[in-house]
Amino acid sequence: MEADGGRGLHQTKRTRHLALVVAVQTAVVTTCLLVALYVCWDVQGRTAREAQDNVHIRLNPVSDFSGEVWVPFGGVYSSHMMSLVPEEKDQIQVNCTGPYVLYLYLCYKDRDQGGALGTLELWVQGREAPASSFPLRASVEVCRGLHSTAYLRNKERLRLRLNSTAGFKVKNMTVALSYLLGSRCQLF
Repeated sequence: MEADGGRGLHQTKRTRHLALVVAVQTAVVTTCLLVALYVCWDVQGRTAREAQDNVHIRLNPVSDFSGEVWVPFGGVYSSHMMSLVPEEKDQIQVNCTGPYVLYLYLCYKDRDQGGALGTLELWVQGREAPASSFPLRASVEVCRGLHSTAYLRNKERLRLRLNSTAGFKVKNMTVALSYLLGSRCQLF
């Protein structure tokens, strides 16, 4: 009997040890699951906030012309960090000082197939030179993405200017302007 009682005591001790291991393992798995859910929720919320920090502009097609034109903005999605100037359909005002990235996706062509040229420039009101400039050459229809960084100051107004030779036509263009410091808006 004593031999059975000793074995039973060891089995009870092993059972308690196994129960403790299972409890610790369950606590670790639960903690990992909670941390993963928190991170996913935080990233999803941060992505939604960052999407509000951009200006996305869909531009109407620019017909055949030659010379210089200030590009009028069409459908606009913007945020508190920058906005379309209400009285001017071709200006954006930034509300934060710092670095910005200008993204462009445009399709353009030469109507006459003679090799039309164009230059798309980002101008900041009050400056003597463009903040960014993109040379465009069209012999057939071209669709391409472009990007550039620019340092802009609070309350500065921006415009896009297109210079081109005869026969140059912009079929469509999408512009996005993104503040690189996230939700930390610098006003100086």
